[in-house]
Amino acid sequence: MKRLLYATLAFALAAMAISAFAQDKHDIEITPLNDHIYKLSYDGGGYTVKVIASVGDDGVLLVDAGQKQAAEELKAALTSIRDEPPRIIISTHSHVEHVGGNDAFGGAPLIIGHRNIRTTLRSGIYLFDEFSDQVLPDITFDDSLSIHFNGEEIKIMAFPGAHSNDDVLVWFTGSKIACVGALCNGFDFPSVDSKGDVTKYAEITGRVIEALPDDAMVIPGHGQDCTMDDFRAFHDMLVRTGEIVRQELDRGKDASALQQEKVLSEWESFGGSYTTTDRWIKYLAEGFTGKDTRPTAYEPMYYAIRDIGAVAAVDHYFSLRVTQPETYRFTDNDIVFIAYKLYKNDRVEESLPFFERAVVEYPDGMYAELCFSYLGEAYYAAGDTTRALSNYRKVLELNPDNTDAAEIVDKLGGK
Repeated sequence: MKRLLYATLAFALAAMAISAFAQDKHDIEITPLNDHIYKLSYDGGGYTVKVIASVGDDGVLLVDAGQKQAAEELKAALTSIRDEPPRIIISTHSHVEHVGGNDAFGGAPLIIGHRNIRTTLRSGIYLFDEFSDQVLPDITFDDSLSIHFNGEEIKIMAFPGAHSNDDVLVWFTGSKIACVGALCNGFDFPSVDSKGDVTKYAEITGRVIEALPDDAMVIPGHGQDCTMDDFRAFHDMLVRTGEIVRQELDRGKDASALQQEKVLSEWESFGGSYTTTDRWIKYLAEGFTGKDTRPTAYEPMYYAIRDIGAVAAVDHYFSLRVTQPETYRFTDNDIVFIAYKLYKNDRVEESLPFFERAVVEYPDGMYAELCFSYLGEAYYAAGDTTRALSNYRKVLELNPDNTDAAEIVDKLGGK
């Protein structure tokens, strides 16, 4: 039985598969939404990351804090609006591009989030982020609560179970601004992580719509901002695509056949770097055919790297696949996800054995290009131009249109 991909990483990896050469610099764009609420947005690596700031007499309140890698630039951008740290941060859910920046404010803000965030960030793949306690919510809830701040009531309502198990809606009642996190993805298909449930997405999104007035401004965590009519169109897409995929599965077809037949061609405009049409079909098919509830092997792998080192841990992973297939659920992307987490958290040397093994074990895997890109980048940074050139050439073999790799190959004198 196949499982849903761990989407926090899956969509990030897919978005970056064209290029692993993301700029260290994040250009933060500041957009006033009214007289005291601002949207701070930037390119997080193939998808937009948004932070909403309420600034007024009571101080600064943030909805989400962006990625760890962009935290200093976010702080500088906030300073240009109001030169004081936020008093409150509300986390819309546990994914790293929403909570990663919490730590940058030194524990001063009061952090609010769904009860499940604390557990999520201390388990599974999140162990590799090694988040400090300052990232975790100080106040948690599993229903709703209100904050009176900067002249309006801010309602925070829990809607877990679709995208993840800790999604919340943040509703600025006076401003009529709804920060919906991943409960709406604008004009794009959403993603679903291992603790979410694609089969519940339409029902949960419908309840969010019922909680909001027709004149609300809807701010998704990643997709394009939209009106309530747009939100209803997003919900209609969820309902109708789900019905079609379920009906075709009942006729005995599988996800591959549905992808080949382009059964969701009417909604091709929703496909993009975040979630392609084929991936949305896969999410739906896996959701309707049953979800594997076994834990991943990420947690034992985290401790294996710590205790026996990265090289031995790679062998340990493949040993687990052979000896404990009933205990853990495995996919061919596991070691890529581990490598990516290590790399992005400045553990580059430990990431290399995982990237190297991934391209040996899965040379035609969906993330092979990304693996070669990161290997090339790492060896180039270390001054090993021979191995850097070899890996960049592999990138171009897989994708001749990768202009970043082509520029590096040319710079290194390769052909």
